Amino acid sequence: MPFYGRQNSERNVSMNLKYTSPRVFFPKSISEALERNRSEADAVFWAGGTHLSRYTENKTVISLPKNVISLGMVEELARASRSEHSLEIGSMMTLDRLAAIGRNTLPAGLYDAIIRIGSRPMRCRATIGGHLAVKDKIGDLRPLLQLLETTVETRSLKERHGRRKALSLTRKFPIALLEGKPGLGGGELICRISIPTESWDYGTYKKIIPTEDEERFFIFTALARVEKEVLTDLRMAFSDGYTGVLRDRDVEVGMAGRPLRLNTKELESLDDAVDTITEPWEKRDYEKETAKRLVRSFMNHISR
Repeated sequence: MPFYGRQNSERNVSMNLKYTSPRVFFPKSISEALERNRSEADAVFWAGGTHLSRYTENKTVISLPKNVISLGMVEELARASRSEHSLEIGSMMTLDRLAAIGRNTLPAGLYDAIIRIGSRPMRCRATIGGHLAVKDKIGDLRPLLQLLETTVETRSLKERHGRRKALSLTRKFPIALLEGKPGLGGGELICRISIPTESWDYGTYKKIIPTEDEERFFIFTALARVEKEVLTDLRMAFSDGYTGVLRDRDVEVGMAGRPLRLNTKELESLDDAVDTITEPWEKRDYEKETAKRLVRSFMNHISR
């Protein structure tokens, strides 16, 4: 018994040395959050924490940053409003609150995309800003938000030579620019996203998980407008969550004005286009073939 107790104690000491609790700051405004990030160079913004609180490889403890800037008390980041042309959403709005706006009020397909993300307890923590800020994953919502022409508003501070006070910068850009470089800059905070509320006749969101591995999946999402049995506007995108959002605007433009239903030759041409769009999935035959089936299914649906 004494040996067991000593071994357990040594293990706890070792763990305490390796894993220490982070320092947590609680700013009450965007300006205060940015100033804190400026003074704490290694600090990380904390929204819902669903990504940052991921487990370490041995699954025994949670690996956290040393310095955390919690955004939970910044009220202006949790606000939402609707105008004639757009839905303005603060970055700290949780996915569950966003879904609660309702299927009929949210842009086409967005409600279905949100409720497919994790469990409801997780969606009650996860925020729209945190979901978009993750750098090593595309996220489930970004493909559809790109089709909806969503814009992102960020705030940051820029040092000015010879002056103590930094310059406050606001940047607004299409959500597609979050991919690759430059993406989000160091110390740049997503504050708001703006989703146009244009009317779409059809919208779909499909998330396919072909194996028991939930990290392997792919997404197909599409929007369409139809007038008098003519396809007037089509947008569609694919994503595996990691290698980017796959889309071809030339294909979309080429489909506009086509009478519905598409004939065999037109469907085969669309199959070829999907093959080209999904070329980054060259060795993933299941995903490529399923992508073509999903596109055909969507085209059949809007042709009814």
